[in-house]
Amino acid sequence: MPDFSRPLIYAVDDDEDDRYLLQRIFSEHFKECTLRLFDNGSNLLTHLTHQLDGRLPDLIILDLEMPVFNGIELLRFLKENEAFRGIPVSILSAMHHKQHIERCYELGTTSYVSKEQSYVQLVSSIQHLQHHWSENQALKIKSRVLCPDMKKLIDSTALSLN
Repeated sequence: MPDFSRPLIYAVDDDEDDRYLLQRIFSEHFKECTLRLFDNGSNLLTHLTHQLDGRLPDLIILDLEMPVFNGIELLRFLKENEAFRGIPVSILSAMHHKQHIERCYELGTTSYVSKEQSYVQLVSSIQHLQHHWSENQALKIKSRVLCPDMKKLIDSTALSLN
């Protein structure tokens, strides 16, 4: 049985230094969380559709500029897919073009955070995201009773990807 007491956060970034920074931030400031890092969107989708953690994450953090699937493609897929659309998704990107930011909000991102902040500012931004994963975690606990067939829904989604 998955441990629903620990928030599960997925972060996708192709840059090894950025993944290291996220790992450091979470290990120092968010010890109550389980962080899973992915180097591309394809690995994230495989992990999600096969429920390799036994449950869905409480928050997904996406970079925009990545190979395989970029952040906008991933965000669109997650928000158009019934099995995943309830997961809060935050964009963490060095891209600051107004049209990218607007597009992400149109697609349903929870927040858009700049990578170019200082370490302290980035920690603060992630602290602001805490209420999203806390809220999502509470909803998941309720849904275990209300939606016991969630695995079937996710399995059918995985089949449609193939």
